[in-house]
Amino acid sequence: MGIESYTRDCPENRAKRVNSLCKEIKSTREKMERETRTFIEATKNFSLEWVQREMNSNISKLKSEDYSENVEIGKDRLSKLSRLEGLPFRIQDIVEEHLNRDDYWIHRNGLLHADISRDYIEFKKEKTRKDLTSSIRMILGCAAEIFADVKDKNPEDKMWVRERGKRKYICILRFSDEMTASLDRYFSMLEELFVLEYEMDRELKKEIYGGKGKNNP
Repeated sequence: MGIESYTRDCPENRAKRVNSLCKEIKSTREKMERETRTFIEATKNFSLEWVQREMNSNISKLKSEDYSENVEIGKDRLSKLSRLEGLPFRIQDIVEEHLNRDDYWIHRNGLLHADISRDYIEFKKEKTRKDLTSSIRMILGCAAEIFADVKDKNPEDKMWVRERGKRKYICILRFSDEMTASLDRYFSMLEELFVLEYEMDRELKKEIYGGKGKNNP
């Protein structure tokens, strides 16, 4: 039974409750979407800072190397260095591609699991955090591929692994303060959303089971 039909047929007090829940759920999802964008933008800043540090280090080393014995190699390296100048702009697109995915952000799902147990919510939080961390490691790996091409050698193996044909950063990775704060806010709203969805599910079941819960005949 659709929400509009349910609202039209149910008693007035229940209709008001359902309407109120619909508005709260919609508002919470919108706030979570804004927080999703905040996290993605914070990750862009984090990745750009990481890339800038790597660029500064690599460019300084490459410029200091002596190519007097092979001028052509020197020219080739300098040509590759010039390609790094556009890397910061490319990183923003790479972050967007990796993180702006519906399967990472729970609020984008039309229907949520009715279970609001603490264990289930913590499981969803941990899965989201792991998925995001894995993607960010892949983002840094994309940058490493470019550096490897410029330096004509692979980065140290102890820092990277190959996953799905792409390089992945495997050293300790700590989110920036901005990223951590944003994700904490998102998870707080996620708990609110689960409670609201649970309340909505309960109200709908009251109508289906004649004002009684499914497990309370």
